[in-house]
Amino acid sequence: MNRIFKTKYQPVSFASLFHSLPQWFSFILLGSLLACSSQTQENQKEAIPKDTISQTTPNTSTDTLQIDLVALKEKGQLQPAETITIPHDPVFLKSKTFKAIPLQTILNTFSSVRRLDASQTQVIFECEDGYSPSMPLQQLIQTKVYLATQDTEAPKGEEWVPIKKNGHETKIAPFYIVYTEADPKDNSYKWPYNLVRIRLVPVSSELTVLFPKDERMVKGYNLFHTNCFTCHSINGIGGKMGPELNYPKNVTEYWQPEHLKAFVKNPSSYRNDCKMPTLSNISDADIIAIIQYIGYMKDFKTLANR
Repeated sequence: MNRIFKTKYQPVSFASLFHSLPQWFSFILLGSLLACSSQTQENQKEAIPKDTISQTTPNTSTDTLQIDLVALKEKGQLQPAETITIPHDPVFLKSKTFKAIPLQTILNTFSSVRRLDASQTQVIFECEDGYSPSMPLQQLIQTKVYLATQDTEAPKGEEWVPIKKNGHETKIAPFYIVYTEADPKDNSYKWPYNLVRIRLVPVSSELTVLFPKDERMVKGYNLFHTNCFTCHSINGIGGKMGPELNYPKNVTEYWQPEHLKAFVKNPSSYRNDCKMPTLSNISDADIIAIIQYIGYMKDFKTLANR
């Protein structure tokens, strides 16, 4: 040791200190250092929140969060499921039993979602076929809502059974949103099937651009949002199952109002094998208010960057 510390204040390099030690002690010291380094790296990995490497992806340009349900299933992150019964299922039109997971449990997995202000957040359900219903996050989490993952009546080895709706075979897989307490007749609750993703967006970014400045159009806007928004879009905002209604041409610019009203009232009387359902829950006055709102929006054409 005297060979190293020649004077009290002389600087000593780690390398010279290391080589001056007995060989057996040097190996012990080196092993300890490597073990420490490895442990530090492992601790850093454990410190990374799980949702930063999950399917919840913040988009800084639109300030939205997206949850890829299919990817979560492939990674085995949608287990376990419980058995629930829906007494009056509005899609199957009968009592149904499913294997399902509380949606709140899935949302709580991600700290990014837990930090959201539910009163200022809109949930958009994105389905394979382009259907994109939305509802307030606050309303969604205040009821018992589930992500159904399997129909218990499905044959062995299968998860779902297709059903017939409006003369068409309808695919329910991969997921279906259901409620054990919500009234199936309440249109403010959305029951999307063929669901693949969930997006959470600020209320202002999703809906404010479609809200009319003319208060006379507010009734039509509310009716459109409740009855049409899930399938149709205006300025690129809304569902993709049906056609865009405003950009680049507003539908009132190439449909005569009386025919448009009659079509909305009874789509199959205009088009064979039409997938658009008959809106039996709205009146003629409601249809007129919706058409007036759509016509109003022709002066506010701008394609949303989505």
